[in-house]
Amino acid sequence: MTLRSRLAIATGGIAFVAVGTLAAGAYIIASHELRSQVDASLSSRASTIVRELNRNLEQPRFPGRMSSPLGPTLLQPEFDAITQVIGFNGGILASLGPSELVVHADELALAQSATDGLSLLYNTIVQGSSYRVLTVSLPSGGALQLGRDITDIEDARAGMRTWLIVFGFGGIVMAAAAGWFIARRTSKPIEQLSASAVEIAATQDTSQLIDIKASGEVADLVSSFNTMLQALGNSVAQQKQLVQDASHELRTPLTSLRANSELLERTDLPQHTREAIIHDIRAEIDELTALSSELSALASDQRSSEDPVEIDIAEVVQEVAERAQRRSGRIVELHSTTPAQVLVRPAQFDRALSNLIDNAIKFSPAGSKIDVFIKGTRIEVHDSGPGIAPEDRQFVFDRFYRATATRAMPGSGLGLAIVKQFADIHQATTFVGASGTGGAMVGLDLAPTTTGSNSAHTVGTK
Repeated sequence: MTLRSRLAIATGGIAFVAVGTLAAGAYIIASHELRSQVDASLSSRASTIVRELNRNLEQPRFPGRMSSPLGPTLLQPEFDAITQVIGFNGGILASLGPSELVVHADELALAQSATDGLSLLYNTIVQGSSYRVLTVSLPSGGALQLGRDITDIEDARAGMRTWLIVFGFGGIVMAAAAGWFIARRTSKPIEQLSASAVEIAATQDTSQLIDIKASGEVADLVSSFNTMLQALGNSVAQQKQLVQDASHELRTPLTSLRANSELLERTDLPQHTREAIIHDIRAEIDELTALSSELSALASDQRSSEDPVEIDIAEVVQEVAERAQRRSGRIVELHSTTPAQVLVRPAQFDRALSNLIDNAIKFSPAGSKIDVFIKGTRIEVHDSGPGIAPEDRQFVFDRFYRATATRAMPGSGLGLAIVKQFADIHQATTFVGASGTGGAMVGLDLAPTTTGSNSAHTVGTK
């Protein structure tokens, strides 16, 4: 069942309950008011007649039918009412009206009770007409029966039932039609969005944005869907570019490995040349291993691999710096000013810092030190290498990019790209500049959570 049909049915159902409740309430209240008026009229007339009877009747029981026990003041003709007095044995002593009322067993018992104030109230049929009958006991014995023709009231109630059903049904139909119309206007852009999503899934074309006229939450949904398409398109484009770049970068070490392996097949190859070739093969294998690891890091969804944790920047940077110093034998000096607490994924943060420091070590001359500065949430890594030309700085975080002056140096060209990926995931910023010694300054600026205290550290010596 479509959304349009469900909304129309739901609207009709709500209208049915609401209209049905109102119609039933109106019918019950109107019927009660009409019947209450008749009952009040009967009760008032019964009280008047009982008072008159108490004055005129001297005998407690009535042995026979009397000609005028009600008195001349109560004998006005009433064409829609019956006034009747019954005796102790149930016989009709007096009757005024177009017909006589039937005396039932309950009324006979009431007439024989000789207790003032007892009454019965019910509906009956007299010669095809509906009557409302009130029977009250007389203190001297016997009972008084009063009946009023309520055919007009019953006809009014029947007409009211008919018209309430007609108008109620019409209201339900109109509500369902209005619900269907509103549902059609509401569901149309959703149906268009669904059709567009099916088409995109079939064509795999994420470059075409969805153009649907809508408002409110549906417009927000279309906007969110287009944002998702743009992000998906960018991701697909980046993955394609990564594959192309990786294929290009892998071609060189693989070609070198093939050439060196063919040289090793020569039987007249000198021993020192053979050892040099084996050394080159090992270096190429190490480069391929590092490239594979970095490609895996770039291609994986690092958001889902671990949860963010609040850490102290100075403690983590110091640990990474000490590890880099032990591995390279170079001096890595840490300078910290008001280090902040930040919310990051620890393993990714560790790798990004390692790549920043390793990049500085790789391009710094032997014997020079690496300086790491922490200023709040800002981390700067300074080296003493050749620096980065201003025209190359905007590209250093691109995958596989190498400046002209550094293309002969080893490396995959993915280290700073991993830093940029970390920054994008954590809403941080990357920056590049010149260090005080003429080398490069590369760093990160993270989002803070709290502020720490001033400190300064020197991580070992060479």
